[in-house]
Amino acid sequence: MKVSESWLREWVNTPVAGAELAAQLTMAGLEVDEVSPVSGDFKQVVVGFVRAARPHPQANKLTICEVDAGLNAPLQIVCGASNVRANLKVAVAIMGASLPGGMSIQKTELRGELSEGMICSSVELGLEANSEGILELPDDAPVGEAIETYLQLDDHVLTVELTPNRADCFSMRGIAREVAALNQCVLNTPEVAVQNPSIDDVCTVTIQAEDACPGYAVRLIRGVNTSAVTPLWMKERLRRSGIRPLCPVVDVTQYVMLEFGQPMHAFDAHKISGKIQVRMSQAGEKLTLLDGQDITLKAGVLLIADAHKPLAMAGIMGGLDSSVDDHTTDVVLESAYFTPKLIAGVARTYGLCTDASQRYERGVDPALHPLMLERATGLLLEISGGNAGPVTWVHTKNYMPTRSIAFNPARVKSLTGLVVPESRMKTMLEALGMTVDTTEALWHVTVPSYRFDLHLDVDLVEEIARLHGYDHLEPEPTVGTLQAGTLSPFHRQSRAVSRALSARGYHEVITYSFIDPAVQEAFYPDAVTKTLLNPLSSELSAMRAGLWPGLISALLRNVSRQQGAMKCFETGVVFDMQGEMLEERAMLAGLMTGETGALNWAEPTRAYDFYDMKGAVEALFSEITGADKLTFVPDALNALHPGKSARIMIGERAVGWMGALHPALADVLGLDTEVLLFEIKLDAFEVTRPALYRAISKYPQVQRDLSLLVDNAVSASQIEDVVRSKSAELLKAFHVFDHYIGASIPDGKKSLGVALILQDERRTLTEQDVTPWMDSVMTALEQELGVYVRDGV
Repeated sequence: MKVSESWLREWVNTPVAGAELAAQLTMAGLEVDEVSPVSGDFKQVVVGFVRAARPHPQANKLTICEVDAGLNAPLQIVCGASNVRANLKVAVAIMGASLPGGMSIQKTELRGELSEGMICSSVELGLEANSEGILELPDDAPVGEAIETYLQLDDHVLTVELTPNRADCFSMRGIAREVAALNQCVLNTPEVAVQNPSIDDVCTVTIQAEDACPGYAVRLIRGVNTSAVTPLWMKERLRRSGIRPLCPVVDVTQYVMLEFGQPMHAFDAHKISGKIQVRMSQAGEKLTLLDGQDITLKAGVLLIADAHKPLAMAGIMGGLDSSVDDHTTDVVLESAYFTPKLIAGVARTYGLCTDASQRYERGVDPALHPLMLERATGLLLEISGGNAGPVTWVHTKNYMPTRSIAFNPARVKSLTGLVVPESRMKTMLEALGMTVDTTEALWHVTVPSYRFDLHLDVDLVEEIARLHGYDHLEPEPTVGTLQAGTLSPFHRQSRAVSRALSARGYHEVITYSFIDPAVQEAFYPDAVTKTLLNPLSSELSAMRAGLWPGLISALLRNVSRQQGAMKCFETGVVFDMQGEMLEERAMLAGLMTGETGALNWAEPTRAYDFYDMKGAVEALFSEITGADKLTFVPDALNALHPGKSARIMIGERAVGWMGALHPALADVLGLDTEVLLFEIKLDAFEVTRPALYRAISKYPQVQRDLSLLVDNAVSASQIEDVVRSKSAELLKAFHVFDHYIGASIPDGKKSLGVALILQDERRTLTEQDVTPWMDSVMTALEQELGVYVRDGV
């Protein structure tokens, strides 16, 4: 919300100004983000009158102008603007003038013609960021008067960042009310006169969606002067509020919205067929909006329509086919109250964000719309003339319920520690528009219709505290007993994996819980997911079913910044639909890609592979849980490379997946190197038994190497399970040091070289101990898995 300080002072003559006013509003909960001047810094720019204009003989796009700037003699100025012409009042920078950006105006020649000044645009004066030509001034602008005086540029604009609950401050009236309450000043609200109809033409309205539109007011105005121009004072107020002036009809509706907070719309009466209907849309209806965008409506969108077609998206944006233009003479003015919860989110669903939707989503004063129709009518008749018909106001019974809060003034002291006299409390609440009945010990406070955020007595305590000043809160020592809490399982597990992975060179990332539905479909095509009704954007509209898309997006950002090698992880919740219920699951996911090894001559480098990721997962479980039943079962998943993916198991329980990113996905994402991923349920890292100290054996280890002939379908983990079944305490380690398929190996077979590390905790192992054990191991391997020692080895 942009607030012109000079306009604000017409509402409330506050003793504070500028930075002090901004600080006061900020401390009251209305954060002022910026205080900026309404124009750039310039000097010696005056109102000028173009007496004559003729084409430049040497340049088709230049015009030679004779300009009266209130000096002793007219000036000859060469101008390149397409809208310069004779009999036009303009802003002229005379010789010696300085403009924003350090430009100095001197006498010069342009293509052989003398130029003694410069006719300025609003951009060159720092009034606007864009313009389509020189600044045109009204015919009654006094020649020779300084532009800063004529346009009253001794003003500043306060940019107020409003929180969603303060819809009442989305207008000059709302901000002025706050300033008046803070400074105990009088609020000067402009008087709104009722406009008596001068014609009998009536607009007929039917409301088919009463819950969404409890009140709708409309009026027909005929004979609007198409050549009328919006007055300068209104144009300036619109500009300083961040709105570009267009034409009197549109400018009046925008002005009323800024002034009182009531969005309005104007239709061309000749483009409406039959009576006006306020109804819900049907799926497939089409509407071309004012910005030229063609949209296909879903069912359930509130519309303003006529007998044949939609005219506007209610509370969001009007339609192009029914809009006013330069030839509009008969206007239908609309002012309505739409229920906030039925408007909220609709604009973002269609990628829209308008001044009207911002206000209606937060809540517009339901008592305001009939009165604002009178305000807009009065302004439009004053500027453009015409004849107004009677007001048609259709509303539901009791459409504006009143709210009353029982309030104990002692709660202010008990909750905040502030000592505020009751008389002062009453004055504060009344200054905000509330009615306060103090006849009983428990006050009855009637909340005004524009305060949608006040429901409980603590809300009134907050209002008193912020008006009294948060800087009056005195620090007091806290007296009480403290008891140390415990970590939840999620935080305990996420902290453990975070420490372990960070120690191994992984970087933790935090990504959005909402992702692009198309990306979600690519990674988890079989997942039943939840789509948001009111997303931040269409790219963040699906609740994530896994963590991999977030990690991949982090990788892509790093790859685009020449960071090819990356190891990262994330802990967070993912979302599954279980019937109609949304279930959260805490997960851990990791990513590895690029090369391992330092970039120097003494250390070789190689690309990370599947077994690097497998080793990282094994080390993670070993450090946190000591899990000795961790296995990796080859299996297929849509997002992973066929043949390079595995299901992670603890005993019989599946706890996650790991593998290489599917080549098709890598190709779509433009990734040239193999990307390795894992995703594991976080509760798999719950420590089920405490770590116990075990003394290191003082007796030597014995190593036995075996070269085994194995079926291709038999995994090394199956062999390890059989070996450990013979004596888990004796076997300290099981290593695969060779894998071979080729000559001398029968079809369907492979050769595995394994090393068995044996050690006894009580004595030194002898050959008599080891040989029988090895024989029993080989017997078991032959019987259970069909594994044999290779001949000749």
